[in-house]
Amino acid sequence: MVLLNKGDCDLCGRTYRYSLWHAGFGGSSYAYCEDCGILATFNYSNPILSTLPPLSALNLEIDSAWEPFLHPCTCGGRFRKGASPRCPYCQVPLSAEYAAGHIERNSLGAARGWHWQGNWSGVYCIAIEDPDIPGELRQMFDPVLQGEPVKTKKHWTQMFSFSR
Repeated sequence: MVLLNKGDCDLCGRTYRYSLWHAGFGGSSYAYCEDCGILATFNYSNPILSTLPPLSALNLEIDSAWEPFLHPCTCGGRFRKGASPRCPYCQVPLSAEYAAGHIERNSLGAARGWHWQGNWSGVYCIAIEDPDIPGELRQMFDPVLQGEPVKTKKHWTQMFSFSR
């Protein structure tokens, strides 16, 4: 079961639910769609990933060298280095600085001094709940051109959630 926490958009003020993930514990890298902000994760156990250019660092946002090898998002946008998650209501990129407030407030580790990285490119990434399908995260798994991208909530176990 994925734990969902509440956050709010700094622009429209609407509440959304999200799950915070540590890419290192999931053995993966990630990227966000530049248009809708959906999260794409790339699990290193997928043998197709070994055919892509090597990453400069593991367990972080992807390198731009991977972008030409990725399926487009279901919205038609592209997964890009430097893209951000977006508010599911107003579609504006979420502010990493503003999100730190609710991410740390909802994190068990914050009571022991943990602080969120404050950006959308480090070891932590977030998947946001689909407002039209409660309980389902807006996420794609391994959208590499040689394979078929998977968009389903059944693959959540590839990552670990560290939120309340």
